[in-house]
Amino acid sequence: MSQQILFRNFELLEPSFGELRGGYQLLVEGDTVKQLSETPIKEPEADVIDCGRRTLMPGLIDCHVHAIHSEVNVRFTIRQEVVSPIEIIRSATMIGAEVLRVPGKVGTLQAGAFSDAIVVDGNPLKDLALLGDQGKHLSVIMKAGILHKNRLN
Repeated sequence: MSQQILFRNFELLEPSFGELRGGYQLLVEGDTVKQLSETPIKEPEADVIDCGRRTLMPGLIDCHVHAIHSEVNVRFTIRQEVVSPIEIIRSATMIGAEVLRVPGKVGTLQAGAFSDAIVVDGNPLKDLALLGDQGKHLSVIMKAGILHKNRLN
């Protein structure tokens, strides 16, 4: 069996919801989201990451490779003049997945999606700059089930 990681104690920013929601747990197995649940997930063998009430959201498609560069701040700031933060996040997740013709596989944290996620120190719906700034406000970066950054454990 692939390595399992269980994320707990987070505010979920699933772009399709359009708001932060608490009370969820996320189980990742290898490179796939196994389960997103509002009830406790029992997987005693899983490594647990306590997110400390930070925001857990899908990885950014149109700029995930560039998330540590300052150009993200500039692009998000310019877009914020015209559209809401949730629309910018949807563009970088759900809409990006549609453009790539992989909706339901990237840009979301639903079961069966690729396990691409970030944990943000704060609420990006109130401050999009949290998604840039050289990655300073990203506690966890997971791509295809591999933790490239984890300041929480």
